[in-house]
Amino acid sequence: MDFDKLNENIRARNNKLEGRILKPYATLSKDAKRKRAVYRESLRPNFCRDADRIIHSFSFARSADKTQVFFWVDSDLFQHRLMHVQLVSKIGRYIAKILGLNEDLTEAISLGHDIGHCPFGHDGERFLSRICQENGIGYFRHNLESVWFLKEIEMLNLTLQTLDGILSHNGELHEKLIKPDSNNLSWKALEKRMNIAQFNEKTPNIIPNTMEGILVRYVDTISYISRDIREAESLNIIGFRDLPNRIKINLGKNNREILNTLISDLIENSIDHNYIAYSEDIFNTLLDLYEFNFNHIYNHPKKKKAYNYLEKSFRLLWDIYLEDLYNENMDSEIYFDHFLLNFRDIKDRLVE
Repeated sequence: MDFDKLNENIRARNNKLEGRILKPYATLSKDAKRKRAVYRESLRPNFCRDADRIIHSFSFARSADKTQVFFWVDSDLFQHRLMHVQLVSKIGRYIAKILGLNEDLTEAISLGHDIGHCPFGHDGERFLSRICQENGIGYFRHNLESVWFLKEIEMLNLTLQTLDGILSHNGELHEKLIKPDSNNLSWKALEKRMNIAQFNEKTPNIIPNTMEGILVRYVDTISYISRDIREAESLNIIGFRDLPNRIKINLGKNNREILNTLISDLIENSIDHNYIAYSEDIFNTLLDLYEFNFNHIYNHPKKKKAYNYLEKSFRLLWDIYLEDLYNENMDSEIYFDHFLLNFRDIKDRLVE
């Protein structure tokens, strides 16, 4: 079989197909930018290849046991990071198809966006960030860590568009309408944005450079906002019955209805536009729902009760692993699971 000829034919067919079905403001696979040229082109489109690399990465596998919100519950019925990114990917691909955006890029960003989360979710992120500040290395932010791990530690040679979407995905910053910052897509701009994310005291609002990156940012919120209530309900913390009437009327009375409302409204207000947006009423109600979750779930006393113990655990591990690095303890997990990933199979990574 003449692989090169087959590959050339398939890529030409894919480029032709994308040119026909994708909107002018979508990201084309042929426009993907990599830091290093690949040794041999794949039959897969560029962003599909990114998604596969992320799925097969060490850091993706670690997502399986990282909790979302309810870290004190030992049950398979509660969402972990691995399940969350799959939900984001599934919803994201569906909306991307309807909006005429690149499904493969949407999937790649979705699968990689939370790889940098440490244990215990945003609570753990806050503890670790405090330690980083005390040691003069800036702030720990999971979106930055995701890019850092995929780009520098595992050296996966992902495309610029995928890394940009991961860095700018922050689903805790809510906006009614976002238009891509399409004039700022370069490796130099990515490094500058990473530096801002590391050293700015206030969490920077980094605008994605692609429509697909913006879509993932919205879908990130959609995927967790009502599911968190469903899981809180099973713990008798709070339930859909406790939602204010305005939220029930505008968004829905259960997880299924709220998901459907948010997805439908996002599609209706974004279709055939070069931006992603909610309607005014739905967006304002979504903010109310987030505030409800924050007050009754994310700030729950049961979580706060564990904060002191958790932060002490983070500090203990920090001291242990930092000492292992200083002493060059090659038997330490910090070497095997992180540092040495830079040197394992390095020839394969560079020629790929």
